[in-house]
Amino acid sequence: MDSFKSGIIRPMSLRILCMKSILLVSFIFMVCFPSTISHAQNTEQELFVVSQSAFEDGFYDIAIRYIEQLLKQYPSTEKRVSARLLLGQCHFFKSQYLKAYEVFHELLEYSEFKDATLFWLGETYLKGADYLQAEKQFRQLIEVYPQSEYTPQATHSLGWTYFAENKLEDAKKALRELLERFPDHQLAENSLFKLGEAEYNLRNYQDSVKYFSQYLEKYPQSARMAEGYFYIGESYYYLEDFLTAVTYYAKAAQGAYSENLSLMAKVSLGWSYLKLKKYDLAKQHLEEAVRFSKEKGIESDDVYLGLASLYYETKAYDQAMAAYTQLVGDFPKSSRLAEAYLGRANLYYQLQDYSKAMDDYQYTIDHFSENPSHAEIIEKAYFGLAWSYLKVGKIDDSIKTFETIKDQSTNKTVKISALTQIGDAYQDLEDLEKAVAVYDQILKSDPHSPYADYVQYREGIALLKMDRIEAATLSFQGLQTNFPQSKYLHDTHYYLALSYFKKKNWTAAREHINDFIKDSSLNDHLRPQALYICALSEFNLENYEGALKIFQEIVRDYPNEANIANNSEINIAKCYYRMERFKEALKIFKALIEKYPQSEIAEESFLWLGDHSLESLDFDNAIIYYKKFLEEFSSSERKNIVLYHLAESYDGKEEYDEAVKIFKQIDPSKDRELSAKAELAIANIFAKEMDQTKAFDTYESIIKNSPEFKRDAYIKIAQVHKEQGEYEKAIPSYQEALGSPINLSEVTNAELQFSIADSCESLNRLDKAIEEYLKIPYLYPQEIAWVVKSYLRVARLLEEQEKWEEAKTIYRKVIALKTDEMKFAQERIEWIEENIKRR
Repeated sequence: MDSFKSGIIRPMSLRILCMKSILLVSFIFMVCFPSTISHAQNTEQELFVVSQSAFEDGFYDIAIRYIEQLLKQYPSTEKRVSARLLLGQCHFFKSQYLKAYEVFHELLEYSEFKDATLFWLGETYLKGADYLQAEKQFRQLIEVYPQSEYTPQATHSLGWTYFAENKLEDAKKALRELLERFPDHQLAENSLFKLGEAEYNLRNYQDSVKYFSQYLEKYPQSARMAEGYFYIGESYYYLEDFLTAVTYYAKAAQGAYSENLSLMAKVSLGWSYLKLKKYDLAKQHLEEAVRFSKEKGIESDDVYLGLASLYYETKAYDQAMAAYTQLVGDFPKSSRLAEAYLGRANLYYQLQDYSKAMDDYQYTIDHFSENPSHAEIIEKAYFGLAWSYLKVGKIDDSIKTFETIKDQSTNKTVKISALTQIGDAYQDLEDLEKAVAVYDQILKSDPHSPYADYVQYREGIALLKMDRIEAATLSFQGLQTNFPQSKYLHDTHYYLALSYFKKKNWTAAREHINDFIKDSSLNDHLRPQALYICALSEFNLENYEGALKIFQEIVRDYPNEANIANNSEINIAKCYYRMERFKEALKIFKALIEKYPQSEIAEESFLWLGDHSLESLDFDNAIIYYKKFLEEFSSSERKNIVLYHLAESYDGKEEYDEAVKIFKQIDPSKDRELSAKAELAIANIFAKEMDQTKAFDTYESIIKNSPEFKRDAYIKIAQVHKEQGEYEKAIPSYQEALGSPINLSEVTNAELQFSIADSCESLNRLDKAIEEYLKIPYLYPQEIAWVVKSYLRVARLLEEQEKWEEAKTIYRKVIALKTDEMKFAQERIEWIEENIKRR
């Protein structure tokens, strides 16, 4: 294909764009400083105007000398910013971008002509390929000076910047903004053309046709009309509407001012007819292109590539080989060289000369990979190389090569089949990332291939194995939606259920697994796992009786499925436990410890037995089970939590020294949160024994080293002070707690605020207490229980102060909340009204 088919962006000369900008800058200066100067005007004004005139005439060196003279003789001139801005432009147009940058950057500190400064600084950054900074200047100008005369140009330049970075979506946005806001601006024509180019390079060919058609309609006298026709032809070519492409290529060939464009249009006509399998017309246009290229003295490498492809299609392999070889030999610097080597490699492959095919594929990869415009060619070369490796039995090399072309797209069924096999091989090897990459490649390249349902099914399984649950669910759902007749739909119910189960959506999991079980036979290889998922779903939905029946069914019908059957046994015990049939549950847990010693089942059984004893305040048995756990499973990941519960058991027995000793064994490197909780527990123990110093030291350590428990530590300090009647010290600690992040604390802000108020009340600071109590309804109105409690405290204090009307007001607030306390509040109001009147 010709260079236009490679997707190259050909920007308009930035020099032309910038020269258009000069007219605007000059206009601003001429308004401020008219060029006609009376004899009475001073030399300062004259120097500036001659500098400006020299600049406008393109005499940048002269302009620079005048500007430098002006700034030297009149360092405080009011035209300093204007002159410096003009100086920067002179350097810019002399391609002295570093000097221009220094000038424009210095001018940023001035507000005068700030929009012009930002524009030219952006242009300078753009010239220096510092695209991020260029973006920054243009965007700042657009945002801060939306009405500036420079805004259209900055918007256009922002689009160019994005083009340079290949951020074509952003470029489109900028160009559309210019067209919408400034439809009649002189840059609108170029913007519309560039918008068509952007869509073309993004391979949005329908939109490309739309914009180029608009361009041709709006600018019928444009010198780029033939180029527009050519782009439309190219777009239709890639949309595989080759007949329509022929129409526009013909218009491009007829109207082209450029001989190169005319030649490319003729070659593209040949390609289109080749695609239409009108080989005589293809040959006619390609041979005409050969004559035209020789007549005009234009390199004919494009033509030889077209002829070689024509000969290949018509199975004239000798002529095709000659054309490829002539192109490679006679045009060593051709831009079509990569395509020539790829074409010849494909020809060798077709002739089953795999060794030479691999040589040409490898040469293509080695010599043309650095050119981004050859990306598609390189992908095809990798693909051909991979197939060649497959043909000669080099499976590992083939897989390795396919890995390099993960993003390769094709409609070849045979290629899809090969990639599917490679994906399955990766999955069988548990290299799931690679498997998914291959499956993705297949689905993206040809979602309607005969293998697509199988590929989507296998990809879903791989994603599920990788715990990419959302992606797996979407894959299975896509299979159901897109392939309603697929033979894999039955199994899909199982895997969808598994996906929902992993997402803890027990209801959806149960629904899908029941669909699977209903249609499965007793011998279905997935049925035992399906029953297990169903039972666990029922368990998590708290349908323990339903879960129990299914677990019992598994144990009865599938004793050879050891893992599932054994886990079902312990789950039977859990079901009994949740149903509060503790005697049966505990009996099974104890039996499982005997039946499966040193197993995960025994480990979990010890934990259930220990936890049950602890919850039942049977501390002696809890200690026995936890200690046995630690003896038999010393390396368990649950060791820390068992240590914590063991320490709690000793704490419950009031054997505080032993409890502290065990709390200290918890490894903070493996569970920092639990370690911090243990420190709090130790502090509580110290507080119980009234060892104030140790308790406070522990709490301070927690505050310093475990900030997530800082709030609770301050609360404990406050409580210790409060228990000792040290309310003055308790209040600051409560306030520190209130100001700390809640994190894992279960104490609400409203409760803390109540404790502060309560402490003030204990100090007999009644007005302060009322003030603190009232913060609760004001700051935490959603905490109804604490709001009511605080109102009742305030009302009582007001009654004690004989502020009866105020107390009644507070009681009415309680009544308005309609809680259980409203009856008491009403009684207090009635009592006040009755008894106060009597007095």
